[in-house]
This record gives sequence, C-alpha cells and structure tokens, in this order.
Amino acid sequence: MTLLETRSLFRNLSPGPGGYSLKTRLYSIIAFLGLLPVLGVALALLAVELSRRDDAALDRVARGTINLERVNGLVYAVVMESRGIYMSADWGAAEPFANNLVRQLGELQDVARAWKADAIASQQSNIEDLAERIDQFVRFRTELVRLGKEESTTAARAFGDNDANRSVRTALNNNLHTVAHAYEQEIAKARTRVEADERYFLAILSAVALLGAAALGGGLLFVKTALLAPVLRMRDSMLHLAQGELDFAMDGRQRAREFAEMAKAVEVFHTTLVDRQKLNREARLLSDLNEWLQSCNTLGELYQMVAEFLGRLLPGCAGSLYIYANSRDVLESAKAWNGGKMTPAMHPDDCWGLRRGRPYAFGETEIDFRCSHLDPSVESEYCCIPILAHGETIGLLHLEFASENGEPRKEAIAEQRRLGLVCAEQISLAIANVKLRDQLRDQSIRDVLTGLFNRRYMLETCRREFSRAARAGQHISILSIDVDHFKKYNDNHGHDAGDMVLRAVGNCLESLFRNEDIPCRFGGEEFVVILPGADADAAARRAEQLRSKVEDIVVRYLEKNLPRITVSIGVAVFPDAGDNPQAVLKAADQALYRAKEKGRNRVELSATVAIVSDAPTVKPAPMHRASAPRFQGPAEEADQPAFSLADAC
Repeated sequence: MTLLETRSLFRNLSPGPGGYSLKTRLYSIIAFLGLLPVLGVALALLAVELSRRDDAALDRVARGTINLERVNGLVYAVVMESRGIYMSADWGAAEPFANNLVRQLGELQDVARAWKADAIASQQSNIEDLAERIDQFVRFRTELVRLGKEESTTAARAFGDNDANRSVRTALNNNLHTVAHAYEQEIAKARTRVEADERYFLAILSAVALLGAAALGGGLLFVKTALLAPVLRMRDSMLHLAQGELDFAMDGRQRAREFAEMAKAVEVFHTTLVDRQKLNREARLLSDLNEWLQSCNTLGELYQMVAEFLGRLLPGCAGSLYIYANSRDVLESAKAWNGGKMTPAMHPDDCWGLRRGRPYAFGETEIDFRCSHLDPSVESEYCCIPILAHGETIGLLHLEFASENGEPRKEAIAEQRRLGLVCAEQISLAIANVKLRDQLRDQSIRDVLTGLFNRRYMLETCRREFSRAARAGQHISILSIDVDHFKKYNDNHGHDAGDMVLRAVGNCLESLFRNEDIPCRFGGEEFVVILPGADADAAARRAEQLRSKVEDIVVRYLEKNLPRITVSIGVAVFPDAGDNPQAVLKAADQALYRAKEKGRNRVELSATVAIVSDAPTVKPAPMHRASAPRFQGPAEEADQPAFSLADAC
C-alpha cells in the first residue's frame, strides 16, 4: 500500500465539514440529561403551588361556613332572648334576658367584622351586605332593650312586634340564605378545581411516561446508530489496517447528528399527591361531620356520630369525649373510640387543659405534667382540648397519640392535634345547639313556678293516653285539684306567699305520684293529675293520700308559718265518665265543684263512678318550705276554679 492510499483512507474516516465531533455529541447528551431534573423540579413546584392554592381555598371556604353557623346560632339566640323580654312582666324579670341579648349582639358584631375581614373575594359583597343587615338587626334589638329598661316590657314587645322589625329579621334571614347558598357553590367550585387539578396531573404524568419510553427507545437507537456504529466501523477499519488489508469498502458518509439519550422516567410526585389526597379526604369528612352534626336531634346521636367520624378521620388516634354535668362540678363520659379509655366521671381540676382554659399537649415540650384523669402507667403522648361554646366550656375532647416503633412521630402528632382542634370547634357548636333545643323544649312544656308540666303538655298527653287506653281497653283517671281559699294567701300575705304555696303543692304532687303519672299545673291554683291505668278505687286512694299530705304541709314565709293548706279534689275515670278527654275532664271539674260545695278539703268522685269508701289517712311529717320570694304573675283571685278544665280542651 502506497503512502497516498493510506492518507486517502484516514481522510475518509475523519468527520466532514457538516459533522459533529464525539466530544460535542457527549456534551450535548449531558446537557440534555441536565434539563430533565430542572423539568422535574418545575413540575414539583407547580404541583405544590396548585395544592397550596386548593388547600387555601378550601380552608377559607370552611372558615366562612363556620362563621355562617356561628352567625345563625347567635341570631337564633338573640331572638330567643328577645322573646324572654317580651314574655316578662316587668324589667326585673326581663333584665337577665336583656343582659344575655346585649352580650350576644356584641358577639354577633365581632363575628361579622372578623368574617368581613377574612371573606373570600368572590363573596366580599355578600358578606358586606350581611354585615349591614346584622348592624340593622343589632340596632333594632338594642333599641328593644332600651325600651324595656326605660319604659316597659310592653313597649319593648310593641316595638319588637312591628313591620319594621320583621322586615329587618326577614332581610337578615334572606341574606343568610344567600350567603349559605353562595358558600355551597364555593365549596362545589373548590372541589371541582381539585378534581380538575388531579386530572391535569394525571395527564402530565401520562405524557411524561410516554415521553420517557420514547426517549429510551430513541436513546438506544441513537447509541446504536450514531455512537456504536461509527466506533465499530472505526474498529473494523483499524483491524483491517493492522492486518494490512486495504481492499475493504469504506463508508465515507458523515452523519451530522447529536448524541441523544433520554432519561428513563420523570420523578413521580408521589408524596405531593398522597398529601393532597389526604387533605381532600379530611376536608370532605369535616364537611360531612358538620352536616350530620347539624341534623342530630339528641345528644346520644351526636356523640355516636362524633365517635364514628373521628374514628375515621384520626384512625391512629384513640379518643374520648367528656361533657359537663348539669351541676357543673363533674364531667361525665359521653363516648370513646379507637380503643380510647375513659373514667365514668372526672373532676375539672383533674385536667390541665380545663384548668388552664386552653388545649394542653402532653409530651410537646421539655417540661410537662400528666393529667390526673389518666392512668399513670400509660406514657403515650396525648392532647386535652376544652370544648367551648358561646364563651362557656361545655366538655373535653381527649386524644391519645399512638407511637411508631416505640417513638412518636412529631409531624403526625402535630397534624392529628390540628385536626382535633378543628373538630372540637364543630363539635362545640353542635352540642350547644342540641342542648339549647332540649332546654327550649323543656321550657315549653314546664311551668316556670312549680316545675310541673303545663297545660299545653297536659292536653297533648290526654289525647295520646286516651287513644292508647281506648285501644288497650284500660282505665285512665283524672284528678282535678284546687287549692282552697287561695285568694286569702294573696290578699293577706302577698303574691310571694301565694307563689310559695303553689310551689309547695307542686313539690307534693311531684314526690307523691309515679313516674308514669303526669302531674300538671293547669293554671292559677288549679292542678290536674293524669293516672294512666288507674281505676276509680286506686284514683280515690291516691287523691286521699294527696289531700292528707297537702294538709300536713307547713310553709314558712317571713319567719312565720302560713295558714294550713288544703285542697279539694275531683276524680273522674275513663271510660266511665266519658269516651274522650273533654268529657272526663268536665266530669272531674264537676266533682271538684261538689267538693267545694260540701265544705272543701275533701275528695269527690264524679257522678258516673261508684263512690268508694274513704281511704285511711296517713299523717306525714310536716314539710317546711323556706324560699326567697320569686316573681310570678298574679294568681287566680277567686276561690272557685276560674275556668273549666274541659273548656280548655
């Protein structure tokens, strides 16, 4: 081989003017691979930003929903307190309602201002309109309190029951409905946005996966054709030259391509997606919890729902719920979930959270002290969250945090504690609403002075019990009771003394009769007792026991004993005296009149029932009653019943 032929061979192997060197191709591949992490970081930042935006939107909408519930509760409480002022005879009785109303109006304005400052942009105009309606509502209710205080409760009632006040109330209700509907739409929009973001990221992940597969195939093809093939051709040429073989075909074409190699996959944003799905689930459960809690009719239903939701919302956290007893000296156990342990009752001083008036987390700081209501042998971290409603502590939410491999996870515990605080806010409002409904129902069926059932409840009970007795073929006895010479107590000793007499008779009725019997105050000095299942003999014996027991009552008023109390009682029995409540009540009323005509302090059966012999009289020990005077509307001035019991039906 001549020198000219050797030079021609190497000239053919060298890159032409349009080609790229191996160094340039390698640098190009490295630069291309360096762009993939940048792309991954950009996608991660985009995902985090969208997730943060979705979470912030859901959080602000949730806060708006909570504010709406608080405004609803306060408006309802203000209306109830206003009714208390209307129903009061003078300012002395109305003043407690007025004080509560003024305090609740202040809370209502504070909530409206806070909500207005934190409202989302799309609802700013609605919240501003609602704030104006609330200001009008507050001004009307404030004027109502002023009229009740400076003029009279009658003037306050006249001011409250006018078209202007009703229009303000109606406008406020309309605004509340509008805001509630608007926030429901905002929640739906936020959920739709979250779902759209999820679909968007699924599409991005699919595209990245396809791109990775294509890059892998292209990279393999590039390495094979643009790198391995020239290197192998170069090796073959070198081998031919080394062996002295120059008669082989040479491929002199130079391919101007860059070496390309794709990354196998793009970093999957698994952690971000999992966190976002978790937040979506929590928001959904919290929304469902709020909806279900508002639908509860009893505290038992509410406690069961709390246990179900918190058991799912915090699966790794044992919990228990305590509620203050009516005496306010102990907290009674309400419910436990996820293996939570609790004592039947606990003292408020046993919990550091209740004593300090704020949530207490054991194990969060370097120095802490265990609550006395827990087992000292248990060393797990826990959190005690006081449940507050309308500025008053009504219970305690206790959460015990599980540990992983013997060591509690700080991040998980902090997240569970945050959810516990959010749940406590919703639980507090729901418990307060259910308790308020129970109190209002109890007030609607109880007589304020004696604590017995009132006439409304008696009439409802008569219709129910008579229908039941007619189906079962049983007796029902009615005792019509009137305090003898009651007008003398009011005339000679004052209405406070008359009220004490009525309370003493009411206590006697409540202590004498069975749980299934229904003692009621019909009005003035008249009482009615419904005895389901009692025949004439049994009713006469119970009436005589009542007459004897009332006769032995001693009531002290202003350091002296009031005159002896006696009652006249008329007895009638279903179905002997009639086949409906009106007829039986009328027969008992007529028997009461006969007892009055025959000298009072006696028991008379209706004319349709066989007269039974007098039951033996048992003289119980005198009952002393010493009570501070309490305001009550004027009692009946006449000794005879002021109206017929049957007429009221």
